[in-house]
Amino acid sequence: MQPVIRKIEALVLSISVQSGVGMIETISERDGTKKAIFKITKNTPLMTKDGHQIGASAIPVKGRIIAFVDTNTPLPMLSPPQTEPLLVVFDQYNKKGEVAIGMFDDMLFSEQLNLKLHLKDSTEIVDLQGRRVDKAELLRKVLVVFYETTTRSRPTQTNPTKIIVINVLEE
Repeated sequence: MQPVIRKIEALVLSISVQSGVGMIETISERDGTKKAIFKITKNTPLMTKDGHQIGASAIPVKGRIIAFVDTNTPLPMLSPPQTEPLLVVFDQYNKKGEVAIGMFDDMLFSEQLNLKLHLKDSTEIVDLQGRRVDKAELLRKVLVVFYETTTRSRPTQTNPTKIIVINVLEE
């Protein structure tokens, strides 16, 4: 089953550690009322908008984060809801860049995102551990795409600065 990735933009209310698992309590940036708790394990990537890995201590209370969640993952019946995101991005103040996550076909097009990738030689392609990945390994994988600008055409097109390959289907 192909994952359906949801992007959640939120403000950090608190950060704590419970039984070795980081907990980021947030409130929805959209309406300011919906709370969620994101569980951060050693396998959860924390990054900046330009694709650099960071530790949880780099995310301040009242900071803005973007969490990417696989909507096929079951949620426990808790309030506020708790989930382990695929990726958390700290949206640093005044930093340019965008982050998208989704499945891409053999033409590097994501129907879910309506986004077409055009790779350059300078595009950094790695896995979650930072090891280089060949362009041929991008097909039908979940990709985290870091980019700065897009075209206004349909579909939207971009030259990503960095791609991180996540193979959720085999985990």
